[in-house]
Amino acid sequence: MPGDELNQILSESTAEVLESMFFTSPLDCSVPSGRAMENSISAGLFFRGTPPGRFGICASMDAARLLAASFLGEDAESVTEQQCGEVVCELANMLCGSVLSRMEKDTLFALTQPKIGEPESICPEHPSVCLEFALEEGSLLAWVFVEEAR
Repeated sequence: MPGDELNQILSESTAEVLESMFFTSPLDCSVPSGRAMENSISAGLFFRGTPPGRFGICASMDAARLLAASFLGEDAESVTEQQCGEVVCELANMLCGSVLSRMEKDTLFALTQPKIGEPESICPEHPSVCLEFALEEGSLLAWVFVEEAR
């Protein structure tokens, strides 16, 4: 799949999931600068199917807290770090499912359980696509690595 098409799919999927499940919209979408995101939380997972690959997100703690509060219907101040991690994992799962269903409509995929801070949550050196979304509070980075056919 061409990178431009995958970029569009990731952008649309992220906007749709954030709006429908987290009651927020990205303010901006861009290719990340390459600098490490300070004070952040990441989650990643593997997917099997045709094609197989990896998916991950990294959110600034401010963004993670805001997203967790919106998703859980809580005040941002009352959301724990553990809840932020659980919601970031769920967001990774939802985003990956949305991307894959748009990418390959007739393919069944098996997703591993998202994990916080595991090696699969670290963006590979050359992801197939990687986008950064500016949110009301902080930012969210999402990436997809699709294995090439052999």
